[in-house]
Amino acid sequence: MSRGKKLAVKVVAGVLACVLVSTGSIAGFAALINGGYIAVGSSDSSSPAFTINKMVNEDDSDGSSASQTSTTGELSLNEIAEKVIPSVVCIQNYQKTNQGYYFGAADETEEDAGEGSGIIATEDGYIITNAHVVDGADSLKVVLYDGSTYEATLVGSDSVTDLAVIKIEATNLVPATFGSSEDLKVADQVMAIGNPGGLQFSSSVTVGYVSALNRTITTEDGYTMECIQTDAAINPGNSGGALVNKYGQVVGINSSKIAATGYEGLGFAIPIDTAQSVISSLKEYGYVKDRAVLGITGQYVDSMTARFYGYPSGGMYVASVTNPSVSQAGITQGCMITKIDDVTVDSQTAITAYLTSKKAGDTVTLEVYNGLSQQTFTAEVTLAESTGE
Repeated sequence: MSRGKKLAVKVVAGVLACVLVSTGSIAGFAALINGGYIAVGSSDSSSPAFTINKMVNEDDSDGSSASQTSTTGELSLNEIAEKVIPSVVCIQNYQKTNQGYYFGAADETEEDAGEGSGIIATEDGYIITNAHVVDGADSLKVVLYDGSTYEATLVGSDSVTDLAVIKIEATNLVPATFGSSEDLKVADQVMAIGNPGGLQFSSSVTVGYVSALNRTITTEDGYTMECIQTDAAINPGNSGGALVNKYGQVVGINSSKIAATGYEGLGFAIPIDTAQSVISSLKEYGYVKDRAVLGITGQYVDSMTARFYGYPSGGMYVASVTNPSVSQAGITQGCMITKIDDVTVDSQTAITAYLTSKKAGDTVTLEVYNGLSQQTFTAEVTLAESTGE
């Protein structure tokens, strides 16, 4: 590295990744059938933030397997809308703006920076939404379907899964009922409920079909998610709203952030079975517990900038290290991580995205360039557990 030149970078939040946990098997619980489905919880050790109702198969008299769902359990479109609309809210994101200086003091005002949707999870005011709906908010307001307005506080937010939990001080709300996204089949009819365009078009419903399941989508931030694909219209403002099955149960959380642009009838929702453990962790801890992290803070530097400062290639510039395993491997401030296992670090979220399939305690191999010794080396490190800091 050239003498006299220093690479100054902005330190950002630690590199994180999550392990998505799905609801476990329900074999052996047929005795708990209630109207065609039973309640199942999250596989996480913490209490689930909400209960998922999962369809159950029971052996019929001739020994074959038959679905316990009957046509009498299905609702009409009107009944679905009537049931779920009271459980979907409008969320307003207010952010401070500087209007200038008057008499030596800054004149700050709060403006509505964006609006989205949310799903009431509990009758005492816990609400599920997308992380990007609440991102950057200085204050949050929630408007219920009947026009009642509440101040809201952010409980926890997770950019990796684009999920967040907020809380309003209210009682006797109408929580949504949740159905298992694992029970969905391609061509099932679904309804999207939310606030496209914000409060102006609150409590709007659109109807469509499940176009595909487990569709791998890369978000704008570079994270990869498996989503429900639907042709029900999901527009800005619908984010955080409900994707509902034919029983009036929420099976997905709509996200316009992962909607494909330039296409008609192509929307995506986060499966509720995937979301349950993340939401439960956010509600209990304010962050996603048991998530694997590399244990560094740093900033991605592109190849052109890196070469200017004497580095042979771009990567994740290490600003600080919090994981002892990383320190013991000889990785310190000023190092550049260029690969993790066989994956090239070519963006700010490359490491985070790769670690989504890892657990704390797993090992990864890093390719590192040391800016002081001007040497490239490889190091095997053990992933740490996120503390939410």
